[in-house]
Amino acid sequence: MKRLKGFTLIELMIVISIISILASIMVPNYMRARAQAQYTQCISNCKNIGTAMEMYSTDNEGHYPTGGMTKLTPDYIILIPSCISAASSTVYTSSFSCRMNPDAYTFFCRGDNHTLLNVGTNYPQYSSTMGLKLRR
Repeated sequence: MKRLKGFTLIELMIVISIISILASIMVPNYMRARAQAQYTQCISNCKNIGTAMEMYSTDNEGHYPTGGMTKLTPDYIILIPSCISAASSTVYTSSFSCRMNPDAYTFFCRGDNHTLLNVGTNYPQYSSTMGLKLRR
């Protein structure tokens, strides 16, 4: 009698269960790593906007732009970057909130963009007096 070669149903079920256990371990780690990478990109964007603000201030007798970040383009920064965690391709003027007066500024990412990392609302935050502030 010739024996058929192949896998039994039990062997297939064991392999499938091992793969599903490994996937359940790896997916949360992947999601957190992706969220951390997006947060790091957001921090980099904050630093770039802060540098553009300082360049604007240097050219305008120590005063920062009032009424938003739109005065920074295209002379100080080519394009106001987008927060990569935001669902749409909005620019920082709408995905970031900002408070400015001629002598100081503060802008921050809205709290709903980085909820997976539990960094708190309105972080990362950048101001003319304190620089970058990452978490509460």
